Amino acid sequence: MKKRLTLWHTNDIHSHLEKWPRIFNFLKEKRTAANKENKSALFFDIGDFLDRVHPLTEGTNGLANTDLLNQLPYDAVTFGNNEGTTLAHEDLENLYEHATFPVVCCNFYADKERIKQPDWVKSIVYKEIDQVKIAIIGATAPFREYYEEMGWGIEEPISSIQKQVAGLEEGTDLVILLSHLGLPSDERIALEIPEIDVILGGHTHHLLETGKVEGNALLAAAGRWGEYIGKVDIELDEKNQILSKTAMTFKTEDLPAAPNEAREIQGFFDKGRAELSEKVVAIPGKLAHNWFDDSEIAQILNAAVCEWTGAETFVMNAGIFMTDFEAGIVTDFDIHQMLPHPLNAIALTMSGEELEILIDGIYRKKAELQDIPLRGFGFRGEYFGTVLMDRADFDLEKQVALFDNKPIDKTREYRIATHDTFVFAPFFPIVKQIKRKEVYTPELLRDILKWKLKKMYGQEEDK
Repeated sequence: MKKRLTLWHTNDIHSHLEKWPRIFNFLKEKRTAANKENKSALFFDIGDFLDRVHPLTEGTNGLANTDLLNQLPYDAVTFGNNEGTTLAHEDLENLYEHATFPVVCCNFYADKERIKQPDWVKSIVYKEIDQVKIAIIGATAPFREYYEEMGWGIEEPISSIQKQVAGLEEGTDLVILLSHLGLPSDERIALEIPEIDVILGGHTHHLLETGKVEGNALLAAAGRWGEYIGKVDIELDEKNQILSKTAMTFKTEDLPAAPNEAREIQGFFDKGRAELSEKVVAIPGKLAHNWFDDSEIAQILNAAVCEWTGAETFVMNAGIFMTDFEAGIVTDFDIHQMLPHPLNAIALTMSGEELEILIDGIYRKKAELQDIPLRGFGFRGEYFGTVLMDRADFDLEKQVALFDNKPIDKTREYRIATHDTFVFAPFFPIVKQIKRKEVYTPELLRDILKWKLKKMYGQEEDK
């Protein structure tokens, strides 16, 4: 007699909680029906379920997101870089404290030396359903500079996965990988590790509407932001040999609306606002943002980041500023709404020649970049905006990059700050090529701005 197993999966929801009521309702119905009809079904999330862009995530350090996962509940999750690299060490340590599901990630460690894993992580878990023994392995993208800066350890994922596969328990019938590594890595893993039967993917926000077969594995992924839900159906014979594997996706907006959907979505936002209602400072006048020119708030952030990192200037895009500060009380919520992005400051130690290439690139690309509706690379805004770089200029007549109105000194090094988007987006390749980078984490740009505002308006704090 044939056996059937269904895998339901979500990935890269990024705290798009406006989609959650519908996703939850749909998956809860599937879980209830499977239990009632004695059907085999497992539910997985593949990471980046949270994103500090949402005030509820920010206000609860992600704990509200874990509560949502618990409500289904999921059978296992892995975590992505938004859980792993944007939360402070203590907050990540506490994130899954009350989780009702295992967190699976084989390449993540409690220490930089990669000797032991945290208590809240398992490299592999096993489930047995209908006498089918299933191994579930997890892996996350290895952002080494970020993880090690916060005291964690991260390993190259393919060798970590190979170790888990080599040590599979006897009698394992099915191997599933929860992969927050991205499609190119998933394709490589499928070819290099043929023991894996299904790879549920994420990280690169790829949508595989009917899956993709690579080697022996079926790859499946449900896009980004909760726009889709994924389903994999597996059929096995009485000896637990796989007969077929198929994938499909469901578009969330086509699903039935959840009861009181709008009220629930608003409730998520209002609860987050309440969590962030504490007064930070009172300011004497309005601080307005401008996506296409310099502004006073941009100058304040430039000064703040330079002071925080010891840099000579801060390269940023004006599109990071999303709102204004009105005169009067500024709360944590106001600061979050102005700079909702999970962006870190990064200090680059660069040669005069590298600085020349960067300034030249900025002045050549500035106009074309400012209207780009950018998504991703840590940026959560609308438009990239103009590139701001205080103290830098470009002599159009002589075609020469300037710093402090003088040609670049080729004999010295410069310490220039920027943020994640300039490292990961492909606009200025020289930034990625620079070897000496210092990531300032766990503080995000908004934390540095908050620190500076307190210094400016009479509530001075030490770093």
